[in-house]
Amino acid sequence: MIYSELRSDTDLLDDIGAAQKVFVMGCPVCANMSLNIQKGAEGSPTLALTPTGYKAVSMDGEVDRLTRLFAGNGADVDSWVGKYPVVALCVLDESAREKIQNRCQGFDTVVVLSCDAGKISIEGILADSKTIAGMNAKGIAYATIKSKMKFLKYYIDQDSVNIKRFTFDSEH
Repeated sequence: MIYSELRSDTDLLDDIGAAQKVFVMGCPVCANMSLNIQKGAEGSPTLALTPTGYKAVSMDGEVDRLTRLFAGNGADVDSWVGKYPVVALCVLDESAREKIQNRCQGFDTVVVLSCDAGKISIEGILADSKTIAGMNAKGIAYATIKSKMKFLKYYIDQDSVNIKRFTFDSEH
């Protein structure tokens, strides 16, 4: 998977500036797994089964945190995180593209928590909005995913994580 790291709150607030309407969007695939590697305690779920797909637990938590942060700075904020495995932000079908356009209508700024490919994909869909990367791709990671309560909750075995960092600077 693509391993991405969060940008600092300070950098995100600087990039948002005086935006009045901010939408926070999160990818349930690689970025969700990256967040679990960075912030999750051993055994904390990264995916949990719901009736409509797997909820990206790690991403949901970070999107909620950023929503509160931006709202606390005076912005009108809404958010959305897709369900795994259907809505990887880098490979969206026409239906997902249309849903994103509809959900983000009226927002002047969109913060995208994903790898660089997901951010570029959203940028192409929302050409009239300012699109800000909430994460930056930093490498390739592999790990073992384990299950608690077979097929209901998945977590990353933190001892199995191996990150091969890119040797170039991907900061944008």
